[in-house]
Amino acid sequence: MIVLDTNVVSALMHRIPAALSRLRMSEPVDVVLCSPVAAEIHYGLSRLAAGSRRRDMLAEEYARLRDAVAWADWTEVAASEFGRQKARLEARGSTIQDMDIAIGSVALALGARVATYNVRHLERLEGLSIDDWSESRRT
Repeated sequence: MIVLDTNVVSALMHRIPAALSRLRMSEPVDVVLCSPVAAEIHYGLSRLAAGSRRRDMLAEEYARLRDAVAWADWTEVAASEFGRQKARLEARGSTIQDMDIAIGSVALALGARVATYNVRHLERLEGLSIDDWSESRRT
């Protein structure tokens, strides 16, 4: 099972060929979109002009992806993992954005990997397995 990070979802919404190819390597039931990612995507869409062609196209692509893959909500288990990870990072003086911790925490709660272009931040989360999709950009 693989949880998509926001930057991967954005690449898929923009129909980046390398991202689409990478997505096709997994069965849709094994690919998970989670609520923290959805929050970031909706924030990004809301920043675009209402009714603009770009916003409408990206919203359609998001809806298409949302319908095609599995869904995971923010759960109590993920919230507990978030608290543990954030406290650990703060104690080490190595903080990252809360939404990155939230996405990683959902993946950890599910026993899943995270597909991301942002390995540098997510690799700070203890126990998280990461699929580095940036490798596909180089080929």
